[in-house]
Amino acid sequence: MVGGVIKGVKVHRRDVVRDRSSRREGRLLSNHLGRDLTIERVGRRGKQLMISFSNGGGMIIRLGMSGRIALEDGSTRNPAPPHQHLVWVIGVPNHPERWTWMSFIDPRRFGGVYLFASIRDCRDRLLAGLGPEATSIQGRQLGDLLGRTRRAVKAALLDQSVLAGVGNIYADEALHRAGLHPARPGDSISAPEATRLAAAIRSTLRIAIQAGGSTLRDHILPDGSSGAFIEKHQVYGRGGAPCHHCRQPLQVLQIASRTSTFCSTCQR
Repeated sequence: MVGGVIKGVKVHRRDVVRDRSSRREGRLLSNHLGRDLTIERVGRRGKQLMISFSNGGGMIIRLGMSGRIALEDGSTRNPAPPHQHLVWVIGVPNHPERWTWMSFIDPRRFGGVYLFASIRDCRDRLLAGLGPEATSIQGRQLGDLLGRTRRAVKAALLDQSVLAGVGNIYADEALHRAGLHPARPGDSISAPEATRLAAAIRSTLRIAIQAGGSTLRDHILPDGSSGAFIEKHQVYGRGGAPCHHCRQPLQVLQIASRTSTFCSTCQR
């Protein structure tokens, strides 16, 4: 999408958009959503997608539990899917006669589109409070972060102010790779264990991203394909099934109001 000009924007549900003052029903101008502007950069911070426009503004897209981005060839566009809340018509770079439809789709509307006026506005208002990136976290830094809390290590990993980018599936998978029980207090994790966990987080996310994530119900890639990491799950969603390593039945706990699956033998 980088280099493409946004030729038009359709807003089907206004309440999924937060304006530059973070209001759902405040003033919303079409150029705030990118109309007639060039997409200069597409990036990511934690689990949030950032799209920057040629006027210095842009938008953060938060997918939440069920949101996704869909891309379609503008010349062969299919009927609008259910729960399509916003559509951008984007010119294809170096091909002025072609365009792409980019849609934000979110059945449960836990996600949304958040507009910013500048990179500083984005950093100070929308990205403030996020912890370090999970994809590059190192053991010493993770150990310092976990050492500040008595919460269960699983709950700490899900807290985006502690570590940005880990969700429920990947916390379970990383803890299993590291051999750590999800209910362990954060400040009980030793330096060697933190190093092992940081490596497990990085490798789990790297493999999951390469596989396109995990399609359980709502998650679909922008081209409509499913994420294949579900085929590599060691514990998540497998409660009661045998552990792939020791063959003991996997256990299930509720931690931070989320289901946690683990092996009581491999993760003491």
